[in-house]
Amino acid sequence: MTAEPLLEAQNLAVRYPNGEMALHDVSFKIKSPSFMAIIGPNGSGKSTLIKAFLGLIRPFRGTIKVNGFDSVKNSGKIRKMIRYVPQRDRIELTVPMKVKDIVLMGRLLKKLPPRFASSKDIKISRDALEQVDMVDLWNRPFPELSGGQRQRVLVARALASDGSILVLDEPLSGTDVESQDLIVEALDKYHKENDVSIIMVTHDLNPIHTLVEEVLLLKNTVIGIGEPCSVMDPELMKKVYGPTARIVEYAGHRYCMTRDSGIDRHD
Repeated sequence: MTAEPLLEAQNLAVRYPNGEMALHDVSFKIKSPSFMAIIGPNGSGKSTLIKAFLGLIRPFRGTIKVNGFDSVKNSGKIRKMIRYVPQRDRIELTVPMKVKDIVLMGRLLKKLPPRFASSKDIKISRDALEQVDMVDLWNRPFPELSGGQRQRVLVARALASDGSILVLDEPLSGTDVESQDLIVEALDKYHKENDVSIIMVTHDLNPIHTLVEEVLLLKNTVIGIGEPCSVMDPELMKKVYGPTARIVEYAGHRYCMTRDSGIDRHD
């Protein structure tokens, strides 16, 4: 039996709240399981696409499905199978939560009240923190951490949770090189060792270039789709990022240098 596509969009169009078209004529299909990246410049509709397939935004036209489930008709089922690391997490830093509380939240929020952490929950949460080299800070207050350390904890929370799809919206933005490397390594290992698909939105493909299997290049519609080196085409990159985009070839791979690279940009 052939698996349903991880993501499938047909003639998808989505409007911003102000009525402006965020996405138009979006059609594509991504196989499952996959480690895929959604890339594009500031304002290209990357986060909007995520919100559409999570059922948080209703399409103006067309459809988008996750593992065969329609984002409008089956949004509840979709959210149960997805672990989501949003672009800006809404954890209030004035609340004195510890690192362990944040990661355990990934386990407890999917339980029925009253929610108590079992020994299994604690073990899985500690293992997840170990993967991003943060387990030694188990009892450290979360607000005391650096931005990169906080992001590693939030990724660990997603790893500790349940669901067949891990969705990360700009998980590397604003992080130091050490945190970037640890997050990327943890995601690569997790994808290879578990039957879990990963969908990552990023303005800079270079740190995960050799790991991803499919790349979706957006600029309010699909500009390119395929393996990283095929999407890293000089003409495609200039079409999306402008004439300053440069392709560099190294060790048999293509990398793109743009003004967006290494800069925290958002839709």
